[in-house]
Amino acid sequence: MPAHETPGTDGAVLLHPEHEHWPAAFADLGSIAPRRIFALGALDLLQSQARTALIGGRTATVAGRAAGAALAAGLAARGDVLVTPAETGTDLAVVDAARRAGGRIIAIIDRPPAEAGYIARAAQRGILDRGGLILWEASPSRGGATSHRSARLIAALAPRLVLVEIGARSAGMTAAAIAGGLSRAVAATPTDQSRPGRGTRQLLAADLATLVQTPDELDALSDPRTLAHL
Repeated sequence: MPAHETPGTDGAVLLHPEHEHWPAAFADLGSIAPRRIFALGALDLLQSQARTALIGGRTATVAGRAAGAALAAGLAARGDVLVTPAETGTDLAVVDAARRAGGRIIAIIDRPPAEAGYIARAAQRGILDRGGLILWEASPSRGGATSHRSARLIAALAPRLVLVEIGARSAGMTAAAIAGGLSRAVAATPTDQSRPGRGTRQLLAADLATLVQTPDELDALSDPRTLAHL
């Protein structure tokens, strides 16, 4: 894709529960499952690859970006597919690190690519250029902030979720609650004690997330291929 081109709906595939590439994992969401999803890019990523979801805070510190990038690079280097919002803050550091390590990414975004900001569009172009996939919900159900609705898709799509420096009322907290309810593994990476990581620290204090720093520690918590059939 040329550097100046903005990803849009051209070339996107509309997925639905009867489509051959529809992720069976979405059925776990029950009454809040999506009905239609636009997919742009490599649909093979929805099949049997190992997947790890990683969500960072929108207000990122240097420590948060570094922690997310280090984990993303390690996961990508060994072939894990990363699932992330790819919107702002730490998520962009995750995308950049994974791409540099040769990894492939599934970005689940809040709105069509053409409506994203300049920086997010640049990240989305990079994801597609490296054989990645962008997903967004078609006609999402009413109610709740858009980012919180997309968080449920991220929580469902991977067997494990890692949170970096998320806020106490963030979409990452929504994803953590849903992932835990779906028996997905929930983990958090350590950062400094600054205010942007309040949600992460709350999850750790309540034993709703496990502290991890490396891919090996994450593997001890869960196998990324646990739900590979979904």
